[in-house]
Amino acid sequence: MYQEYFGLNEAPFSIAPNPQYLYMSDRYREALAHLLYGVENDGGGFTLLTGEVGTGKTTICRCMLAQLPEEVDTAFIIHPKLSADELLASTCDDLGIDYPVSATTRVLVDRINKHLVNTIESGRRTLLIIDEAQNLSEEVLEQLRLLTNLETNQRKLLQIILLGQPELMELLSRKALRQLSQRITARYHLESMSRKEVKAYISHRLSVAGARGNFFKPAAMRRVYHLSKGIPRVINLICDRALLGAFTENKALVTPAIVNKAAREVLNTVGSRRIKYPALAIVPVAFASIIWFMVEIDPLFSNIINDIQILSTNEHEQLVLPSSTEGHRDQRSAFNDLFALWGYFLEDQSADPCQTSQLIGLSCLNQETGGLALIKQLNRPVIIKLSSTNQWITISRISRDTVTLIASNRGYDVDYNVLDEDFDGSFTLLWQPPPDYTVPISPGDSGVEVDWLVNQLAHIDNSPHRVPGKQTTGHVFDEDVLDRVKQFQRSINVPVTGVIDPEFYIHLNNEAGTGMPFLTSPHPG
Repeated sequence: MYQEYFGLNEAPFSIAPNPQYLYMSDRYREALAHLLYGVENDGGGFTLLTGEVGTGKTTICRCMLAQLPEEVDTAFIIHPKLSADELLASTCDDLGIDYPVSATTRVLVDRINKHLVNTIESGRRTLLIIDEAQNLSEEVLEQLRLLTNLETNQRKLLQIILLGQPELMELLSRKALRQLSQRITARYHLESMSRKEVKAYISHRLSVAGARGNFFKPAAMRRVYHLSKGIPRVINLICDRALLGAFTENKALVTPAIVNKAAREVLNTVGSRRIKYPALAIVPVAFASIIWFMVEIDPLFSNIINDIQILSTNEHEQLVLPSSTEGHRDQRSAFNDLFALWGYFLEDQSADPCQTSQLIGLSCLNQETGGLALIKQLNRPVIIKLSSTNQWITISRISRDTVTLIASNRGYDVDYNVLDEDFDGSFTLLWQPPPDYTVPISPGDSGVEVDWLVNQLAHIDNSPHRVPGKQTTGHVFDEDVLDRVKQFQRSINVPVTGVIDPEFYIHLNNEAGTGMPFLTSPHPG
């Protein structure tokens, strides 16, 4: 529906386990390496891959299958709620082994053994893969262990990969299954993705689908991370619906607000059947019926729905600003609060705030990205736009876990992480430029601004050539000055670029520590 709108070749966030879309993060690479090691190990036995629902176990396994040598035959069991005889029969079916309809366990094992011997003699190997193995009974697991006993004088005849949820590890730790557990030659537990990996994952899938760029704003991707808990399948569900939401609203980029709407729709579909986007208003009954049908026929899908319901009740509510948080409908009004923190009052409400700031020795800085991390580093009150309410508000203070917001003499203390997800990372602040400031200076320049810079640095680094109370002149921005600029950047733990820009001047002003408002303290360290 939205593919043509965004110029995509196909839907990038399908939940089908397509190896083409596998984002090979470090942990996925390790998981794949463990599977391949288990297959290449001539000693036979078991390989174990566990992880929460939707973390990508099946996708990794399919990626592994695509890399197997041609001489490896595979049987893939995806519905393991079977008896021992049913599992043996399913294995025979996948490997093309004939057996009588009323075959006993012994007959099935004998047929499998004969087939495996013939396979080995012809230079081939056999791999049995069982998905959702946490649903296997102890009886079936014991039968699998007995299958790994099949061998010739030189080697084992069968290798087995078990894929399952964390409960599988608990199951295999039982005393009754200790012999099987001892035969696991490679094991790996797949964790959910980190925030950084989620961003890379979203970009990767869009690229594979033919996207020219990333349609998700940085704050929107951070929002996806928190709502999905880093679980790929839930990421796919939210991102797919978010792209549909952006298409419906005729937006070029997915914002945090669109992600919030998409997540509410996805996470609440089973419970409330609320449909947020007008384009989908005709399908709630049909969609609910599909969900019911999938839950009835596929226990795995039921687990996915349970995970989503838990996510909606636990995680989602914690990431919403208090409903009492109110800002301004326009940025100009928010400037009144920002100027008040500097000790000024705007009499002319029709004047451009940034032009007015120049009359009192201040300047506006508009940052498109950076979020709370950069705001905290610059240590200045800023104006931001809340995604949830589409209103402007001022950040007046930041502590370790809490951010104080103000609007028209009203104050709100909100959770740091919640706020970080409720705006797109852009902000506006006021800063104090040096005397006669026009444009940023660079190596080779001289004049009043360079003299001011050198004297400020001399004051900060306690230069032995500095004369207290005296400002020296006639300086040139040479290599020595550049080295001192970089040393200052290094001392305050910011990127060492040597560039003199508004951010650099703000950090210099922080060292003075007087005559301006701060978010934390004059010297944040």
